Amino acid sequence: MLKGLNLTVVVTGGIAAYKVPDFVRTLIKAGANVRVALTPSAKQFVTPFTFEVLTKYPPLVEDIQSPDTVAHIALADWTDYAIVVPATANTMAKFANGIADNEALSMMLALNSPLLFVPAMNEKMWANPATQRNVDQLRLDGHIVVEPDTGFLAEGYEGKGRMPAPEAIFQSLLAFIAIGKQAKTLDLTGQRLLVSAGGTTEKLDPVRFLTNRSSGKMGLAIANVAALAGAQVTLVRTEHAKNLPVLPGIEVVTVESAQELYDRMHAHVADKDIVIMSAAVSDFRSANPADQKMKKGQLSNQDGLTIQLTENPDILASLPKEGHYTVGFAAETQNVIEYGRNKLVKKEVNMIVANDVSDQTIGFNADDNQVTLITKDSERTLEKQSKIGVAVELLAHIQDNIS
Repeated sequence: MLKGLNLTVVVTGGIAAYKVPDFVRTLIKAGANVRVALTPSAKQFVTPFTFEVLTKYPPLVEDIQSPDTVAHIALADWTDYAIVVPATANTMAKFANGIADNEALSMMLALNSPLLFVPAMNEKMWANPATQRNVDQLRLDGHIVVEPDTGFLAEGYEGKGRMPAPEAIFQSLLAFIAIGKQAKTLDLTGQRLLVSAGGTTEKLDPVRFLTNRSSGKMGLAIANVAALAGAQVTLVRTEHAKNLPVLPGIEVVTVESAQELYDRMHAHVADKDIVIMSAAVSDFRSANPADQKMKKGQLSNQDGLTIQLTENPDILASLPKEGHYTVGFAAETQNVIEYGRNKLVKKEVNMIVANDVSDQTIGFNADDNQVTLITKDSERTLEKQSKIGVAVELLAHIQDNIS
C-alpha cells in the first residue's frame, strides 16, 4: 500500500522523538520513499544524521545546507503524504494558527494535502482547553489528529498523552492514506459505531475447542478507520483478534464464545448509530463441555467420534434494527451474491458485505479483501485491495446512506 509513495515524516521536540527512527525504518521496509523534517527542538532528542543514514537523504532542518534553494517548498512539492510524529502542543498550536517560524512548519504550510498528527505530551497539556481548541481547528481544516494513548508518561505516572504504539501509528497512516484516496471526504464525526471482529471459540473441554479461521483483521480495519474519521467506536473483539493494533480512543471489549459476543453486542447496541457485525460466529457449541480434559476413550468408540452440539444464538438477527444502520457479513465459498442477498432479507439488515473466503488471497487471515456491498436496491463489487481500503469504501458507502 505504501510502495512508491513519497512520505514526509515531521519530527517535533518531544521525548517520544527517540522512537521515530524505528518508525521511519518500518515505512522504508514497506516500500515508501521517506524524507524527514525536524523542528529545531527535535534535534535535542534525535540527531539529523540518524535520519540521513536511514533515508539516504539529509533531513530538512534549520542549520543543514540543502541542495534546493527553497528547501521547504521543494520538499512540499515532493510529498504525497505527511505525518507529524510526535506532534507537540507547541507545533500543533503554531500550525493551527498559520505560524511558520521554522523550516518544518513552513514546509507543512506549503503542502496541498491534509496532514496526519500523532500527538504526544503530558496529560495536563493535552487536556488544556487551548490544546483542544487547536486540535478542533486542525480537524476543521481537514487534517486528522490521532487520539494519544493512555500509559506511563515521562513524568513518572499514568495518564493520557502517550504516543501510540508504532503498530497503531502505522495502521493510522495506512488508514489516513486510504481515506485520502476517496473522492468524497469520509467524516463520521458524531456517529456512534459498534463493530465486532474475530472468530468465536467454543470449548469442548479445557484443551479442545471449536472455532474458525477468522483473524479479525477486517473488523479491526473498520474500527480503526471509523475512529480516525471521527466516530465514537466500541469494538467487541474475540480472543483471535486481541493482538491486532487498536487506535487509542476506541472502547474495546474482549470476548471468547458466541454467547459472550451476543451478550456484549446487546449490552452496547442501544445508543449506537451504526452496527457492523463482522465477527465470524460459531453456529454451534458443545451441549456439554467438560470441566476436565477428556481422554480418547471418552471421546470415541467403535462407531467413531460423537460430540453433541447445540445451536448458538443468531446474533445479527437478534439485534434491534430500529434507529440503527445495521451491516452484516456473509463469508461464503459459493453462490456468494445469492447467499448474501438471502441473508440480507432473512436478517432484516441494511447491508450485507459478501466475500468469497475460498480464495485464500482475500479470505480469512489475508491482508487483502474483495467484497460485494449488497443492499435492498443495489450491488456494488469493490476492487481487490487492502482490508483498510475496503473499510474506507464500506464506511463511505454507509455515510452516503445515512446522510
